[in-house]
Amino acid sequence: MTDSPQDNSQTGGLPEHAPEHAPGQALPSNPSTRRSRIVLAALVVGISAFVLGWIPILGLLLGVSGIILGILAMRRPDGRSFGLTGLVASSLAVLANVLVTIVIVVALVNSGIGTAVFTNAQPVITPCFSFNGPGDYLNNQSAEKTDGCITTLELWGERDADGVIHKTGVGSVLGSVLVEPVAVASTDEWVPGGSLDDMVDFLNQSYFPEAGEVTSLKEAVTLGGVDANLTRMISNAENTRTKAFLTVFAPDTYQSAGEPVKFFVISFVIPEDNGEEIIAAAIDSWRWK
Repeated sequence: MTDSPQDNSQTGGLPEHAPEHAPGQALPSNPSTRRSRIVLAALVVGISAFVLGWIPILGLLLGVSGIILGILAMRRPDGRSFGLTGLVASSLAVLANVLVTIVIVVALVNSGIGTAVFTNAQPVITPCFSFNGPGDYLNNQSAEKTDGCITTLELWGERDADGVIHKTGVGSVLGSVLVEPVAVASTDEWVPGGSLDDMVDFLNQSYFPEAGEVTSLKEAVTLGGVDANLTRMISNAENTRTKAFLTVFAPDTYQSAGEPVKFFVISFVIPEDNGEEIIAAAIDSWRWK
């Protein structure tokens, strides 16, 4: 008598232990494989960031990504060396990117390009200095006066019955930006051996009161890397929104109309609301020759 086959009725004819994975079903990823991918990514991104770190924005994004991946890789037992390499390379890339960005920004500011982007500007160039003046002001300066480092920018137009300015290029002078060099002989007579503060005090007694009421006599600014002074006023002229004077001793002695000059007075008479922008553009873009 032979033994009968084992009764599988309780299991419906299926084996007691079903295979762990059904045919065609994807196997779960191997944890060690995931670790290797993170470690490899940290190394690759770190090296890429190190190579491309000098490119603004791109280098910064790669560097930050590499730092994150490097930290994750270093937490893996098999990823410390690669993770550290990626972390160091990415950190150097971020540092390089920040430094390059700073250099670019400083270069743009020093060149005056940054000001021109934000201001309706026209370049004014003389043998003594250059700066960006308002673009809609007429520069009818003669070659002789330009050679003497004198600048006259004027806003010509008319006001209608509502006080709205129409910049026609003819009619009346409604605003101006003037640069006047002062002969060394005059400044020596006014304030012998005087400093910029002494000159401002002298002008406050003899010149500024004729132009209006001083509201801020001494505001320290820098004009082309040289200490200068900004004096703000309420103008005696009707419809003037902004009136101010920049005063400065130039770093060198120049020639104007056959005389040596070193002291400059820059005046702003602005009838519109963009006075502060015009003053800031001149200060930021001013360069001595």
